[in-house]
Amino acid sequence: MPERYAKVDPSTLQERERKGGGAASRDLGGALGAENITARVWRFGPGHEMAYHRHRVQEEFYQLVSGGPQEVLIEGEPVVVNDGEWLRLPKATNRKIQNHTDREATWLAIGAPPGDGITDGMRIDIATGQEIPR
Repeated sequence: MPERYAKVDPSTLQERERKGGGAASRDLGGALGAENITARVWRFGPGHEMAYHRHRVQEEFYQLVSGGPQEVLIEGEPVVVNDGEWLRLPKATNRKIQNHTDREATWLAIGAPPGDGITDGMRIDIATGQEIPR
């Protein structure tokens, strides 16, 4: 019989910091056994930010769960996001969540299709707009 549903308490999932420290996330999609979508809960402390990047395949939704207002740098322009608001980011759009406040922020990031894992994301040089080789 096929699986009917999956359930998880995010607080029970291991939180992993980005390489080099900073923001940390919990893999909801993996814990729920998702095959065609990714989902992560991100925690950004004051001063934390993700790499400026875009994707090869994956379109993403971001929701600011708490800690707002916060900023997402989109194509070089800061976009203010308040608690509960959502952003949709096409795969080729350059973006970066950044916390320039004194508050911790929690974000939900959902992406589809999953792409080829971490190699789906391409780091981008903010000054030139060019891909930074891995």
